[in-house]
Formats: sequence, C-alpha cells, structure tokens
Amino acid sequence: MSRRTLSVVAAGTLAVASGAHAQSSVTLYGEVDNAIAYYNNVGKQSLVELQGADLTANQWGLKGSEDLGNGIKAIFNLESGFNIDTGKSSQGGRLFGKNAWVGLGSETWGKVMMGRQLDTTVDLVQPLTADGYGPAFSTPGDADNNDNTFRLQNAVKYASPTYHGLQFELMYGLGGVAGDVSSQGSSSAAVAYAQGDFSMAAGYVFAKNDGAGGVGTADQTQNSSVTPLYGSVPFVGSRLITHVAAQYVWNKLTANVRYSNAQWKPYVTFAALNQTETFNTGAASLSYQMTPAVALNVGYTYTRSSGGSSATYNNVAAGLEYFFSKRTTVYAIGGYSHAHGTTFSADGVHVVPAGGAVGDLESASGTPNQVALMFGVTTKF
Repeated sequence: MSRRTLSVVAAGTLAVASGAHAQSSVTLYGEVDNAIAYYNNVGKQSLVELQGADLTANQWGLKGSEDLGNGIKAIFNLESGFNIDTGKSSQGGRLFGKNAWVGLGSETWGKVMMGRQLDTTVDLVQPLTADGYGPAFSTPGDADNNDNTFRLQNAVKYASPTYHGLQFELMYGLGGVAGDVSSQGSSSAAVAYAQGDFSMAAGYVFAKNDGAGGVGTADQTQNSSVTPLYGSVPFVGSRLITHVAAQYVWNKLTANVRYSNAQWKPYVTFAALNQTETFNTGAASLSYQMTPAVALNVGYTYTRSSGGSSATYNNVAAGLEYFFSKRTTVYAIGGYSHAHGTTFSADGVHVVPAGGAVGDLESASGTPNQVALMFGVTTKF
C-alpha cells in the first residue's frame, strides 16, 4: 500500500564515469508498522491479533540513479514487502514484490520504466484519497485497487514531467503469449493537475487475467468476501477500473473526495458468478492537523455492487496520529462497516448474505456489521 512517506538516505555511493564527473546514488529506505487489532466479528468470531500495515506499509527497498550526462539518468527501484509478525515476504512470496524496475529519466522528457510496478491510478489518483490514512479508510475488499492490492508486471510505463501543474502517465503490461498480443496483458493511463491548494486526478487500469488459473500481468485480488472468488479459486477474467479524485488543502484542513467504477468480468463462469460484477464507490474524508504533533482523520466510504449479486457497504473510519518525530508515529484507528444485500460464496457457486468489511482489512464479518480497533506504531528509515 502506498503511504505518505519520508525516505531517509541510509546508504549512498559516489562514482566517477569515464570522461565526466557523473554522480551516482543508492538509497536504502523502508517502513515498519505493527498494531494490536480487535475485530468484533471475523467469520462470526471476535478476534484479537497483532496486525501490521494498518497505517503505513511494511517494506524495505533500494532506489538509485546514475547521471549519464545531457540531463539523462539511469534509474531503478527494488522494493520488498513483508509480514512483520511472521517475517515472510508478501505479494505471493516475491523477493521484490512491490516494485522491481529499471529505466531512464530526464527532467525535460520524463521517465520510462520497465518491470513490475504500480499502475498509473495508484501513482496519480490514490495520493488524493483517504487511503493515505490507512486501509480502514479504503474500499471494502479493495475491489477498485484503491489500496493497491495488485501490481502490473512485465510492464512499460512512461511518466511525463509536470507542465504548469499538469502530469500524465501511460502504461502497458506485455502478456508475452505467442500469437496473441492481448492475452494476459494490462494497460493503464492517468492524468493529474495541481494548482495551489487544489489537486485533482483521473485514470483507469485494465487487467486481463485470462491465462490458465487466472494468470496475467496483474496480481489476483482475493482480500475478502466483498470481491468475487475470494477463496482458493482464482478469478479468470478482466477488471476495468476507472478512478477520479480531488483534494483541497485549506490551512490545517485537508479534504478529499473520490469516485470509482470497477467492473469484474468473468471469462470462466460459475453458478452464481455468471456475469459482470460492478462496484461503484464514493468516498469523502477530512484530515485536521490539530497541533504540529497531532492529526485527526475521518472518512466515509459507500460501495454498491451489482450483477450476479447486489450489496451495499456503508463504512466510517476515524484515526488519531501522534508524531513523535519525522520518522516515528503512534496511532489509533477505529472503523465500522454495515453491509446489506448479497455477495458470492468463496467458490462463486452460491449467493450468500453480505458481511460487513472495514475497508481493506481483515476478512469480512459473518453478520452485516463489523467493528475494528487498532493501536499501533510505525517508523520509517
């Protein structure tokens, strides 16, 4: 998940290129987050556990650049996610599952990056949403990738420079299937504009997981019962997500609004999951910097699914952050979710009552309601 971060240089190198005094740098950075979490209902049982990544991600990475002259730099980023309570790698056990790319960059011409990356809506739209306050503020089950559950691999991305507040990105994931250039592929585009205290952005991502077992350039999303096939059965089909958001900063107050439309189209149908499932989400949030050391965040998210099943999810969340320093924060977050209607069973065969799901956190409740409380600490390096 992408967060408001401060990366501190922990390691650096200087090199001299032949013929010119070119400068190179490598930065080691990361975030470590853990919390005590309570859920009143997870599968009809209360739950108390240690749970990481409730405010920021658990990750470490290396990024760097080499000055090639004429305003051009070679750039790279290798970023690894992990479960702080088990030590295991996240993103399906990948060593660098969050980012693994190399490219060329120029302040004049922009950047071209190749490898496993975030899609363009996560780069430009997500920073203007409440996901920066933690996954409790995001979409239930992350049906629209607002909490960046999936990445795109085998992907080429172009990020433009900023022209008078305007920036855009284009991206394409190569499926690599002989004889079918579109199979297992993905694409994404987004544009952002900022002027003074006002910012807005819009974009889309299309992910085609039509390979055997749902293989594609995009990861699966099986976070909770809000999304189809959240169990061991893979989703074979496509996801088309459009997202728009706006933000306004006024003195100590930051306001965000957003809307998304996510269409999950199955290519292999089941008894219940036999047509496109659509998720429409609207959300609003406020953040108030009460003192230089204390911030209060509140948000509301409404999600409606329709298609083979139909449900509504009303979510509210509130969080308090205390900044011990620029690197270390302690926090308390609470969330409440109420669901009404139906969703799919884990195997897509049956339509079952929808359970409450507080953002993109634990599994959904066994009843229409769910309450979540988290008390944690995060530190960055």
